[in-house]
Formats: sequence, structure tokens, C-alpha cells
Amino acid sequence: MSRRRGVVMLSLDVEEFDLPREHGGKITVEQGAEVSAVGLRRVLEMLERTGVKATMFVTGNFATEKPELVQEMMQRGHEIGCHGVEHFEPKAGDATRGKEMLEKMLGKGRVIGYRQPRMFPISYPELKAAGYLYDTSVNPAFIPGRYNHLDAPRRAYRKDEVWEVPTSVATFMRVPVFWLALHVFPVWVYVILARMSLRATGYMATYFHPWEFGEIRGRDAVPVYIKWNSGEKLVRKLEKVIRRLKGAGYDFVTYGEYVRGLEAKGGRTSGESSGKTARNTSKESSVNNGGKKND
Repeated sequence: MSRRRGVVMLSLDVEEFDLPREHGGKITVEQGAEVSAVGLRRVLEMLERTGVKATMFVTGNFATEKPELVQEMMQRGHEIGCHGVEHFEPKAGDATRGKEMLEKMLGKGRVIGYRQPRMFPISYPELKAAGYLYDTSVNPAFIPGRYNHLDAPRRAYRKDEVWEVPTSVATFMRVPVFWLALHVFPVWVYVILARMSLRATGYMATYFHPWEFGEIRGRDAVPVYIKWNSGEKLVRKLEKVIRRLKGAGYDFVTYGEYVRGLEAKGGRTSGESSGKTARNTSKESSVNNGGKKND
């Protein structure tokens, strides 16, 4: 089969499970890391079966609690990115400190990508100073109670010499093609949304959390819609998505591979946006995509 134009970037936010705290429950960092570790092991085995290399954005807390799993992810060929230090309450400077924590474990220069916990606002000057090549903390969608980034570009762009790779949304009403969508939609709908994004932007960038694939169904203070299709069932659903997209001719790459590809092309752009995005008040340039403008 000929390969299709467009690539898929699969990522996991490897963090300590803290969702109960958000809904009035209690859980320690140690307990949360163990919940995530169970799901992470399941996903790693599934990725091995499907031959996919993902990008793992790891918090400093998780790395401290489960250093052997961070090493295993790297040994299996997955890219390691930074997801701050503490997931529940990110602080200024965590992007720098989290990178230092991971690179002390993995080696200097190993961590080139960042994703802010909960997609909170980030400081591009800090990311640049810390040595990051790219960020992926923008979801160009409206998530009630979280953020409204409907005016953010859907394609990759540069800001303060750092690449921003937004999470993918479908062309239909900017429905996010991310973790929660696979809980509530059947596989065939998720694949349709993914292919909409692939056709529109040339890539599909999505993310999940290891704890979704763990044992959360019996836990209190976790919304029912998140418990749906969790655990082993979600592993099977994601595996079906991967196999269908690979069967349709799409290649899977890490975020680092994608961004280094942009760098190798000289970061060619196709004009500038107005800059009126949820993350940026200055002008941004979007990646060339057949002369089309940013959405």
C-alpha cells in the first residue's frame, strides 16, 4: 500500500493520577503514580505489538516515583518529553526544573519537547531559555470549564523561536481528537475525526494518560464518563484506532521527529496569523500546507 500524506503523533501525559483531587477526593502522589504505572505497562505492551513509537511527556513527580519505567520507555524507543514537575499544581519555573530532573536521569539534551499540565498557559521565553525545541500545550478547541482556544491556529507555528504543535481537532466544529473522545465515541467515529484532521493539517496529534488504561472504574471522585471504556477496554480501542490508521497508509512519528522534519525543511511558512490567539498576542507563522491559511 502506498503511504498517505500526513503523519500521526501519539503521546501520553505520564503523570501521577490526581483526578480525584479535582473532584473533592484524596490521593497521594505515591498512590497516583502507582495507578498510572499499571496503565502505562499495558500501553507499552500494546505499542510494542503495533510497532508504534510514542512521545511520553513525563512529570518530575512520576519520574521520581517510577524511574525504572522512565528508563524502560526510553529503552523501548519512545521519545521522552517534559510535563512539568507536579501535575495538580504547576508552578512557574516547572518547565525548566522538570527538564533538569529528567535529563539528570536520561542525559543532557535528551528532552526537547514540553507540554504544560492541564494545558495551562506557558512562557515561551522560559521554554527557549531552557533549551526546548517545541511545545504542545495548545488545544485549539473550547473545553467548558477549562479553556477557550477556538481562535488558536490548528497547524504548527513558531513563537519566540519555539515550535508550537497544537493538539488536533476535527474540521467539524473543532471537535478535539484527544483522549476523552475515545471514551465516548466508537472507534469508527474517532477514526473519521482523525482523518478529518489529517486532511486539513497534514497531521493528527493526540494525547492520552496512562491512568485511563489502569483500574479506575471502582474509584470514587472520578466522573462516570471518564470511567466509561477505561482500563483494558480502552487499550483495545486505541489499538484498533492505531491499526486502522496504519492500515489506511498513515505513518506514526514522534513529536520530535515531526519538528526536526520542519527544521530540516528550513521551517518554511505560509504567511502569518493575526496573532489573536489564546496563547499569543504577537504574530505567528504557520507551517506550509499547500498555501492554505491557518484556521
